Order: sequence, then C-alpha cells, then structure tokens
Amino acid sequence: MRNMIISNLTKIRNCSSLLIPVKFPHYFSRSLYDVRHNPKNRLFYVQIEEKQATLNYKIEGIIMNLLSIKIPKTHKGQGIAKLLTKTAFTYAINNNYYLYLTCSYTQKYYLAHKNKQLMAKVVGPTEIKNSNFTNDKKKFDAILDQEDSTTEKK
Repeated sequence: MRNMIISNLTKIRNCSSLLIPVKFPHYFSRSLYDVRHNPKNRLFYVQIEEKQATLNYKIEGIIMNLLSIKIPKTHKGQGIAKLLTKTAFTYAINNNYYLYLTCSYTQKYYLAHKNKQLMAKVVGPTEIKNSNFTNDKKKFDAILDQEDSTTEKK
C-alpha cells in the first residue's frame, strides 16, 4: 500500500507541468480572502491588490454599530461583503457586543441568516429586529455584493 501511494505521488509530481490553470466560479474564491481587523480605526477589511474592501463600525458601550460596507467596483459579486459581515457578526458575538445594524447590507444579511444566537444579539433598528420578514437565504446568497447605498463609491 505504501509503495502504491509513493508511486502515485511521484506520478503527480512528474505531471505537474501538465496542469492547466482553471478559472473557478467566484464562490470558490470566497475563502481565499483574509479578513483583518483594525480596532483602532474601527473597521474590518480585506486587502485586494492596492485597494481595500471595508466594513466600518463604531462601539458605543456594549453596542457595536455596523455603519457601512465599501467594496471596490472591480471586486463586487465575489462574496466579500458577505465575508466581512459574517466576520463582524462573529466578532460581536464572541466579544459579548450587541449589534445595531445601520448598514443596509448587514440588515439584509441578518434577515436571510437569522438564528436564535444572532437574534439575541441584534438590538436595532427596531423595524429589522422585530421583523417577521425573512429573506430567502438561497436568493440572498445568489445576489451580488452590494454596499450600503448611503456610502460613497470607491
């Protein structure tokens, strides 16, 4: 068995020059982005070449207010806004913050991905917190990244 594995590995190594680059759909690339946190500037960000995709927030006591998301035009539709939002929600839950969702994208994400743990942490806006409306998760996951409409375009 060991010899067969070594033989197969040798064949793979020797054929590596025959590998052809394949362009994967954007949903495979989502996990390739590294989300970083800059607490001093109150933002989560993804460095993309010389540009940044950002989620800005502010802390008010025990409430983390997610203000806006900005995605460079050339990188919209790659799941970056979703990744930033998931990261911010996880950070808030792990650090015992309550969430106030000013950013329209984070509101839509929340409505599509509600669960008991997240519902316990969201404190506003009232119309989102108390909403019985739930976005269809499949439809939400299929739409392109959008930034908050109140922010300026990069």
